[in-house]
Amino acid sequence: MLKYNPRVIPAGLVLVLLGLIVVAPMVGLTKLSGLPGYQTGDLQFWHSGYIRRVFVFSLWQALLSTLCSVLPAILVARAFALQNDFPMRGWLLRLFALPLVVPAVVAVMAVVSVYGSDGWIPLGRSLYGMNGILLAHVFFNLPLAVRLLLPQWQAIPQHHWQLGEQLGMNAWQRWRFLEWPPLREALPGVMLLVFMLCLTSFAVVLTLGGGPKSTTLEVAIYQSLRFDFDPARAVVLALLQLLLCGLVAVITLKLQRLPEVEIAVSSASGPVSAQWAPFNILLIMVSTIYVGMPLLSMLIDALNGPWLSVITNIYLWHSVANTLLLGLSAATLAVAAGWFLSQYSASLANAGQTDKARLIDLAGSIVYVVPPLVIGTGIFVLLSSHVDVFSWVYPIVITINALMGLPFVIRIMGPALRQNHARYDRLCQSLALRGWDRFRHLEWPLLRRPLGLATALVAALTMGDLGVIALFGTPNTATLSLLIYQQLGAYLIPQATVTALMLLLLCLGTFRLLERGIGGKTDA
Repeated sequence: MLKYNPRVIPAGLVLVLLGLIVVAPMVGLTKLSGLPGYQTGDLQFWHSGYIRRVFVFSLWQALLSTLCSVLPAILVARAFALQNDFPMRGWLLRLFALPLVVPAVVAVMAVVSVYGSDGWIPLGRSLYGMNGILLAHVFFNLPLAVRLLLPQWQAIPQHHWQLGEQLGMNAWQRWRFLEWPPLREALPGVMLLVFMLCLTSFAVVLTLGGGPKSTTLEVAIYQSLRFDFDPARAVVLALLQLLLCGLVAVITLKLQRLPEVEIAVSSASGPVSAQWAPFNILLIMVSTIYVGMPLLSMLIDALNGPWLSVITNIYLWHSVANTLLLGLSAATLAVAAGWFLSQYSASLANAGQTDKARLIDLAGSIVYVVPPLVIGTGIFVLLSSHVDVFSWVYPIVITINALMGLPFVIRIMGPALRQNHARYDRLCQSLALRGWDRFRHLEWPLLRRPLGLATALVAALTMGDLGVIALFGTPNTATLSLLIYQQLGAYLIPQATVTALMLLLLCLGTFRLLERGIGGKTDA
């Protein structure tokens, strides 16, 4: 007889809601794609010059951004691995982790601060277009790729390095037999992850694209709904985006799972390469300057900016309140949904049903396949004929951002919950410890740290998001990200820089308060 699992009801409700949030907009998109003039046979979208150009540019900029990010990252990660005695190595790696939590619109402001007309390296109008998109994407993804690839060198056992020295291996032989095998295993997953991030990039392309010639599918969807109000064209673009993301996800699953991002700085291992030391040191210094210079330039510009006029604007504080409201609400919703799904998945894994547990985790990560802007487009066209969509901004944006954060919640809390179930489930059953008592006496003390990290991360991501709020936002519901975009559109660059610094401080401060407040103090 199968034993009843009390966690199946809340997890089932979450799965049903996930299905409705994802499937209902897809049904709306599919239905609308059958409008007169937009049927598959009539549209022949590949013969539409605009859609073909957007499609090709989306793929081209994602491919070029991936190559420009990952290929240098291999050299930089190798330099960090071999020069493990480099001064301030740990602090530099922490600097490389900063772009991972910086809002995209803040990163755009940092790039403009350096390469804009009044920047340290002025590119003028040539900044906008492919040049600016590449600069911003490399700023984001090169540090990410370095932190994903560096553990491949650190995982090489120390005695392998020693054996290579005893055998008299030269640099090429050491690369071929010691370094390349583990790197080859991780490289496809890293490149596909960066490719998907660049393919679905919204804020960078929207602000630095510079015009119709540099438009991606995500930006074209937004423009079709908000400026042209052509929902049928948005449907075609959304379905095309869905097809591309689904194809990338299938290829990723075939090759390997997406890599984990290691936040902590691992202990150094491996030899100190005296032969390549000057080259490695040069790589570390150049990459550090590239990553640190935009943030430093933006900080200086913001401190010298019109602070008084910005902070006395009541519209700014409305945006701050909206940012906090959306961020905290989405984080609460995502953590609650992720908790129920992870609890059920952990109980299945503890019962030996690992395949079902893996399916539950994959269901919570559906946003990897269905981009948030595609879901937003489906909701927009589904509800626009029945209600005023812009009067439902808060629940729509909170729900979609919670869905965006759900994979991070599952990734962070899932392993801790599985370990907790494996160790203490039988003890709780023997003591009849369940429900609130189990949470208060056992789960909260053991799981509050991953719970705090998950809550802080989703809140920070939501507060810095521009994609969904740009689609549904109004002047009364604008967040700081949308305010920055509006200031950029009005050529108020100094004001936008100050607002960007405020958003960065708000995100980092909220992240720190939630992580420490929920997770408690750590020994580190």
